[in-house]
Amino acid sequence: MSPKITTELLKQLRQAMRNPKYVQEPVQAYIVPSGDAHQVGMDFRNDCTFLPSTAIVTEQHAAMWTDGRYFLQAAQQMDNNWTLMKMGLKDTPTQEDWLVSVLPEGSKVGVDPFIIPADQWKRMSKALKSAGHDLVPVKENLIDTIWVDCPQRPCKPLITLDLNYTGEKLRSKESRETYCTSPFALTCQSSEE
Repeated sequence: MSPKITTELLKQLRQAMRNPKYVQEPVQAYIVPSGDAHQVGMDFRNDCTFLPSTAIVTEQHAAMWTDGRYFLQAAQQMDNNWTLMKMGLKDTPTQEDWLVSVLPEGSKVGVDPFIIPADQWKRMSKALKSAGHDLVPVKENLIDTIWVDCPQRPCKPLITLDLNYTGEKLRSKESRETYCTSPFALTCQSSEE
């Protein structure tokens, strides 16, 4: 399979990174985590469907971090617009270190705050801030704004499995789950106190 050519998509993303319709101030880099809202951001990037990775696009660069399980797949599916960052290898910089090395001082790095884990946000924000950059939330996911041929979400009815497959009736499971997760507290106090 030949890689999807992403030249035009990257051009559109870079334009969106400067567009006041989507960002309060222009961002010099945009992060696309693999855990996007629709689990399809990888398709946009390189046809790397369900490839656990994080992509970062700047005005001049596009890089994708993935781990050793996916080095070969990523290399085969990425076009020459991208640099493969092989996580876990000694010479591969962290996302934060790479951003600091390629961005001009005082840059803003945008990301959709709804799809980046809080601990990653804190770690990245701290590292960027110490180098004179800011991690900023982007009010609208930039991938969603430019991806015109995004696959439609499936719209099919749910399939209810028979008790032979589930081992428990739905109502029973709902009751058990509700009981286990419902807030409940019991305070006991001796009348002698």
